[in-house]
Amino acid sequence: MSGFVGDLSIEQQNALDQLKEKIKNIEDPTVQDQISKLDDSMILRFLRARKFKLDDAFSMISDALVFRATFQNVGVENITEKSVENELKSGKSFFNGTDKEGRPVCIVRTRKHDSYHRDIEESMRYCVYVMETGKAMLKNGIETVTLIFDMSKFSSKNMDYPLVKFLVELFQKFYPESLHRCLILNAPWIFMGIWHIIKHWLDPNTASKVTFVKTKQLLDYIPPTELPTSYGGDSSFKYSYNGLVVDD
Repeated sequence: MSGFVGDLSIEQQNALDQLKEKIKNIEDPTVQDQISKLDDSMILRFLRARKFKLDDAFSMISDALVFRATFQNVGVENITEKSVENELKSGKSFFNGTDKEGRPVCIVRTRKHDSYHRDIEESMRYCVYVMETGKAMLKNGIETVTLIFDMSKFSSKNMDYPLVKFLVELFQKFYPESLHRCLILNAPWIFMGIWHIIKHWLDPNTASKVTFVKTKQLLDYIPPTELPTSYGGDSSFKYSYNGLVVDD
């Protein structure tokens, strides 16, 4: 059985029922609103991430509930567009189209991130803002996204170890089972040493989802109609913010 809603073994269903009961018994008033928004699909993400080990899954989801309720003293659902405006203006990432299986695609243009002049708190908020945006885009039967890290024109100023570490933590601790694949596009040789450091932060499951590709290989994963022309597709989409196109 896959461990998804509608495809559970008896043991998996029992684990789901027991975890729901444990969550129901959480008394912390801080997380009650977040608990009320949980559904079976979300709870199963944490069970799958912890191989249906009940105590491990409960510990993980408990931490995630606190994170969602208290992140930067406002909670993830209260991050506003205004609070990440500098990041949005940069055009460093955007969602556009879907992959061949209908998953939302997020493209990150690393060259537009300047680690020397960023506000780390806003950058972290922006990462969560993007995660929540992707979550809201998921359709019935789709639980993951495809991520493209465009490394074209990457330089040392674009590398931001604290922010990358935070992003890894988001995927592995607070938004488990959300990433289908991560395509690292046109990585320059200087990134390979950096990758060896980052890879040690990833659990084997996350690391297995990372693939290094060149531009022409994107069409193996994404239909041309869903891919911007700057990436070899047919889509005329260009990222804009407040009506202004942010150059490629």
